[in-house]
Amino acid sequence: MDKIKYLIMAGGTLILLGIVLKIFGVEGPWAAICFGVGGTMKILYLVLGVRSGQVKLGSEMLLLVLGLMLIFTAVYLRKTEQLMHLYAWFLSIGIITKTLFVVLFIRKQKRYRKELAIE
Repeated sequence: MDKIKYLIMAGGTLILLGIVLKIFGVEGPWAAICFGVGGTMKILYLVLGVRSGQVKLGSEMLLLVLGLMLIFTAVYLRKTEQLMHLYAWFLSIGIITKTLFVVLFIRKQKRYRKELAIE
């Protein structure tokens, strides 16, 4: 597991870098590239972890999917003038949902690792 932990750390760092680039208004596709590569690294971490048996997935994955759907919907609403007023709501709820997923995922993985250590 330690061999693939760098994927989630590097993926999170790239996503954070993408947010910083977007905030500072850097021209070009750099923010989108950081988001894409960072997200791909995090997905790769989940896939490799599940295949190796080190990561246990559960119902918290629904929160991830719901959060992503809300954030993608917010991005769409931002480009539509008639629905722009809903953008902040969808984005906020999506971020809260994804944050809840991260908290539950980390707690579940800690519990799972303790169970593996005891056996």
